[in-house]
Amino acid sequence: MSAAGTRTELVADARTALESVQDGATVGIGGILTNGRPMTLVRELARRGLRDLTVVAPVAALDVDLLIATGCVRRVVTSYVGCEGIAGVAPLFRSAAESGAIEVWELDEAHCGLALRAAAQRLPFLPWRGGVGTDLPIHNPRLVPFADPIGGESLLAIPALPLDLALIHGHRADRFGNVQFSGPTHMDPVMASAAARVVVQVEELVGNDVIRRDPAATHRWRTTSVVPARWGTHPYAATTIEADVEHLTAFAAAGKRAARGDRDGLEQYLDAHVRGPADHAQYLDHIGLRRILELNP
Repeated sequence: MSAAGTRTELVADARTALESVQDGATVGIGGILTNGRPMTLVRELARRGLRDLTVVAPVAALDVDLLIATGCVRRVVTSYVGCEGIAGVAPLFRSAAESGAIEVWELDEAHCGLALRAAAQRLPFLPWRGGVGTDLPIHNPRLVPFADPIGGESLLAIPALPLDLALIHGHRADRFGNVQFSGPTHMDPVMASAAARVVVQVEELVGNDVIRRDPAATHRWRTTSVVPARWGTHPYAATTIEADVEHLTAFAAAGKRAARGDRDGLEQYLDAHVRGPADHAQYLDHIGLRRILELNP
């Protein structure tokens, strides 16, 4: 609230919400596999032409490939990057990791969640039993075995993973940054809590009276921007839209060719879907209302 006691409105378009992001930032991307990915924000980030980003995407899809394709990424923190049924491993991610063009910090999915939770709680690490007695600490020396100082049990210290920015998708929000989800949230709430800033794209912008009907379902973070973006997860799924398998298959195929050295198809994709549309509305115009309606569940 402001000094005068009035609430601050936090609604912005994607360009305004992301204009302060700098090269080298650590950016968390929410969603899980092909559901709930904040693609309006990801495309705007790619459009910005940023460099040397650390992308934290615990269970990622081809959105990470999109950022790699546009040269934004220096490092990826993840347990998985791919599109099951279409690309077991995202082709540009695989190629960049194998060539050393990007660094990869690979964590178990549970370890990703715990690292974010430690950052959200402003702790240097959190203890975990998973992985004790395995080779995980050998291959990932940031996971540090230690003895519980109270009971002596062997545990792993999972280091905190603080974020400069979290990009997430919510179902609805009011103008004051109160957000509600629909369907699985996976790590999105804790990712937002681990970030210095949150930008949340939402399907619906609603009045505060609507939000107040279900306070238990409401999330709010200290520094938040709300970006209205109906069908903003396309080509991924949300409550209002199914995954566009045809679109994802075409992008994965272009990525596979680019990984083999033929970037023509990938550049055509980027021109049509990232560099061409100036904003989310133009992107939807390009996809076409008929196709969007075909994907409505």
